[in-house]
Amino acid sequence: MSVDILTLLALIVVIIISAIRTDINTGVLAVAFAYVVGVYFAGLTVSEVSTYLPEQLVLTLVGITLLFEMAHENGTLDKLAGFAMKSVRGHPALLPFIFFFLTFILSAIGPGNIAAVALIAPIGMAVAINSGINPMVMAIMICTGANAGAFSPVALTGIINTGLMNQIGINDPAITLQIFLLVAGLQSISALVAYFFFRGYRIQTAQANPLLTQSNIQQFNTRQIITLIAIMALVVSVVVFNISVTIGVFVLAGILALFKIGDLDKGLQQLPWGIISLVAGISILVGLLEITGGLDLATNILASYSSTTTINGLLAFITGLVSIYSSSSGVVMPTFIPLLPSLIERLGGGNLIDMVVAVDVGSHLVDVSPLSTLGALCLAALPATINKSKIFRGLLLWGISMSVVGAILAFLFLDLL
Repeated sequence: MSVDILTLLALIVVIIISAIRTDINTGVLAVAFAYVVGVYFAGLTVSEVSTYLPEQLVLTLVGITLLFEMAHENGTLDKLAGFAMKSVRGHPALLPFIFFFLTFILSAIGPGNIAAVALIAPIGMAVAINSGINPMVMAIMICTGANAGAFSPVALTGIINTGLMNQIGINDPAITLQIFLLVAGLQSISALVAYFFFRGYRIQTAQANPLLTQSNIQQFNTRQIITLIAIMALVVSVVVFNISVTIGVFVLAGILALFKIGDLDKGLQQLPWGIISLVAGISILVGLLEITGGLDLATNILASYSSTTTINGLLAFITGLVSIYSSSSGVVMPTFIPLLPSLIERLGGGNLIDMVVAVDVGSHLVDVSPLSTLGALCLAALPATINKSKIFRGLLLWGISMSVVGAILAFLFLDLL
């Protein structure tokens, strides 16, 4: 068996295992496969295989998650959520939109989609039940809002996306912002459809909710105000002045720690080492895939079933199906985005930016499924009195259907237009 086929099979096995064994961090398996195949079959040295580790991406992920864990620990993010809740009293039908925009903003300014949903879902699902709102609507709006903001240049998923785009030759910060806006727009369409499809405007028997009637939300204290200023400074410096997000997050985290505005030790303890090791491990294996020719083999297979007029729809559909059972940003994006330049070459044309958007949208629209972290967080946040099995089935069907919806949206807005 040739090395290119062996490497491609190794990646496929890792993806399959990630779908079956959710208790295993497949980033570790990816590193193991990379060393075994690279050293004993491709004739590389251990040092050569190790060079495929994306050092800057790993450092950026550590820095951005550290900064926002510190902001969470000192109460800044929780207080932001409280003020958003206070603004919607008396308009329950607008609550799903408020939570959509709340998770969008929290996700976009840095914490990322998983952190935003983890913070907001317990509040949002309780509000939905006590305000007579269909919990399906609220869960979909929260998850989709978080994903709509996830590709911000300073958000966790956006940083992963930018790192992968840099690897395929897209280095313009303006394009990063363009992709963020395109993905956010397509995600917003699906949220709007869900609101009307599930009749989110119909309010059932509503009860007085203390989260909606409280008027004693405390003001931001000095530490929290400084933290907010730091977050806004990061966003402005990255988006407007093109400052490296890696530099920005470590400088700001260091300042917050130095002046005891945020707890550095607690922030380090809460770092998501699972997703960091997952992204790093898959990236090492994909790097080996490229050097052994497995990347070319994979693109030839994709190219044989698509054309320049259907490729974006196909990419969104395939990445959606894979993402139902695998990590969107940890497995799907690092697997498919490196394929795109070779895929364009095989097809004889195509828009690289559109194809990145197709992968991004397809891989994340399905995250409403309870098999994904976002959907599972919303399901877990429901009170014990609610029939969770019914909501589980609803979210699962909606999540699976998003692989088709993502393909349609990608075909309509990226292939046809």
